[in-house]
Amino acid sequence: MAALQDASVGTAVESTYGTPVTVTRWYEFVDESFDYEKTVKQGAGIRVASKVGRSGRRVVTETQAKGDLTVELVSKGLGTLLQTCFGTGVSTLVSGSTYQQNFTLGSTPPSMTVQKGLVRADGTVDPYTYNGGVVDSFEIDCPQGDIAKLKSSFVFRDVLTATAYAAPSYATGGSLFHFAQGAITIGGTVTAPTTTALATGGTTVANVRDFNLKVDNHLTADRFNYGGAGKMAAPTLGLRGITGKMTIEYTDRTLVDAYIADTPLALSLTFTSSETLSTGTAQFQITLPEIKLNGELPKANGTDLITLGVDFDVLDNLTAAQPIWVSLRTADTAL
Repeated sequence: MAALQDASVGTAVESTYGTPVTVTRWYEFVDESFDYEKTVKQGAGIRVASKVGRSGRRVVTETQAKGDLTVELVSKGLGTLLQTCFGTGVSTLVSGSTYQQNFTLGSTPPSMTVQKGLVRADGTVDPYTYNGGVVDSFEIDCPQGDIAKLKSSFVFRDVLTATAYAAPSYATGGSLFHFAQGAITIGGTVTAPTTTALATGGTTVANVRDFNLKVDNHLTADRFNYGGAGKMAAPTLGLRGITGKMTIEYTDRTLVDAYIADTPLALSLTFTSSETLSTGTAQFQITLPEIKLNGELPKANGTDLITLGVDFDVLDNLTAAQPIWVSLRTADTAL
C-alpha cells in the first residue's frame, strides 16, 4: 500500500502532439498544480414550467488542462524537461562518461505526456494522465541561501483517468545545484558555450544576492476549432519574452551607470557542484549574451546597507548565435 507522501510525477516526450505515451522519466518534484478546465454552457431556451436550468440543456463546449511543475535543479534526469521548456536540446559526449547538454530556443514546441499519481487515504494510487503538454512559460530561480529551482507552466490538450499507472523509477546519483555553488559575471566579454565547453569570460561580480530568470514562450493556446471535438489544436510559438531580476548590494556604480546609459551587458551564472565526473564536475550554466537593465536608482535609508532591485530584459544581441543558452554538465548519457 502506498503512503500518502508517495505522490509521483512522470513525463515522456510525445511523437505526435496530443497522442499520449507511457511516461519514462520521473522527478523529485517540489509541487504541482495540474488541473482541468471545462467551458460549460447552459441552454437558455424558455419552456413552460421550467423553474431552473434544465439538465438536458447543459453542454461542455471546450476542455483543456493547465498547471505548473516545480523541481529542484539536479545534475541528472532533467534533460527532457529542459528540452520541452526551451524547444531544443542536444547532448554531446565530452570525454569518458561526461556529457554536456545544451538547451536553446527551438522553433517548434515539443509536447509531453505527464502522469501524476495521487494517493488516496486508503493507499490506492490514482493516475491522472495529461497529454499534449506544452510549456507556455518557465522560470529558473535561486534565492539567497536556497536551492535552485525550475518551474514549468504547462498547457495540456486533455486529461485521462483510465490510463494505467506507471510505477516510478528515478535517476540514480546526481546532486543539487544551490546558492553556495553559484558564480555570476555581468559585463565584459563572454565567449558562448560550445557543444563540449561551457561559456567563459565576463566580469565576475560579488554583490548579487539572488537571481531569477523567466522565459515566456507566448503560446497561441486558444486554438479551439471546428472538427476538434472541443480540444485544443497544437499551440504555436510567438515572439519569446525573456526577463530577469536580481537583488544587488550597492557597492559601486557599475550597474547604476549601465542602467542610466542603457548599456548592453553580457551575463553568465554558473553553479559548480562537488559531484565528480570523469571530466571535471557537474555544472549548470545560464549564458545571456545581452541584457539591458530596467531596475532603479539607489535610495538612502540611513541605517542599512543599500540594496537595489535590478530587472532586466534579454535581447538578441544582433550577432550572437542564441539569445540564451542553458548548459548542463552531467553523467547522463542522453537527454
